[in-house]
Amino acid sequence: MEHSQKFNKRTGIDVETKIQSHVEIDLLKIQDNAKAIKAYCNRKLIAVVKADAYGHGAVQVADVLHNIADMFAVATVEEGIELRQAGIRNPILVLFSTLTDTVDEIISYELTPTIDNWNLATRLNEAVLGRNSLLQLVPIEKAYIHLDINTGMNRSGIPYLEVRDFIDKLQTLNRLELEGITTHLATADEEDHSFVNLQLQRFVSSIEDVEKSDTGIPFFHVANSAATISIPDSHFDAVRPGLALYGIYPASSYFVDLQPALCWKTHVSWVSMIDSGEGISYGLTHKVKQPTRIAAIQVGYGDGYPRSLSNKGEVLINGIRRPILGRICMDITVVGLETTDHVEIGDEVILIGKQGDAEITVDEIAKKTETIPYEILTQIGKRVKRIYA
Repeated sequence: MEHSQKFNKRTGIDVETKIQSHVEIDLLKIQDNAKAIKAYCNRKLIAVVKADAYGHGAVQVADVLHNIADMFAVATVEEGIELRQAGIRNPILVLFSTLTDTVDEIISYELTPTIDNWNLATRLNEAVLGRNSLLQLVPIEKAYIHLDINTGMNRSGIPYLEVRDFIDKLQTLNRLELEGITTHLATADEEDHSFVNLQLQRFVSSIEDVEKSDTGIPFFHVANSAATISIPDSHFDAVRPGLALYGIYPASSYFVDLQPALCWKTHVSWVSMIDSGEGISYGLTHKVKQPTRIAAIQVGYGDGYPRSLSNKGEVLINGIRRPILGRICMDITVVGLETTDHVEIGDEVILIGKQGDAEITVDEIAKKTETIPYEILTQIGKRVKRIYA
């Protein structure tokens, strides 16, 4: 039975220091994607960097886009604070309504909350008044807010038929400035746009009354990534791409060329020859039918690599697709090799990305695991080191 020593003769490198998985992120590609999107849409760009910029690093992405994005969008107040503490000065929109106990942080860090209930609006107005009564704090004139309209996704927002009345009430809160109105599209990534069109009709009907009332609202925004690259009628005054910034297409049709910015790599950590009939990994769910050369790679579901790729996923080694054999473990995955393959400990393994002429995409992994690219990217774990170029 063959066992390779933990030293790569071809590279002369002690592989104990290099076998752990990592992702390489090309920030210039993210920058190019943002420029391409903005040039195509000719609208304000609200760059979505929630969930640590979809696993790419929110602070690093915001830093490279601060001269391109008109605004950044996050999901939580905590995510917005992280950007502020890193020195990001662009406007930061908190996309979803928050609890009233965060209003002081919203004001202190100059975040722009999205409002979809009266309780939050009144509490925010009171907090601005209260802050201005404290001599030790710098007074602020108003807090900027955006209003979320429910046009059919039914997870947040003011009912679209009640928008006019809600805005009339907002005008009684003299410390709030309504800066934008938004909604969330439920099916923009599907080929059938009939429900998108219905949502857009509802949104337009809601804001027509607002526009006529001369409230001076600067902009309206609806388009997520899929709508940004494939539904021009959804662009309004600003677009709100997330996944597209990172080079992943969320829709089958598109009008913008994008470049994937992330490559997930690891290295071979063990190589062996096993006999016919032997099983592999927990549960021995894969048994070889002939003497087989196998390799272990240091990545597992503890790193966010999907366990559902067990016995059906592939990786790239030396530019060749290698099948995953057996169950993916928390820290280790086993792949099959050809008997004559010249594979050694320390050889590079591609989980997502290109190697030679071969490529494994986020979309491919998402389809094999019956999920979406968003989940694949955001589940890449914290122990997977990010390396930026």
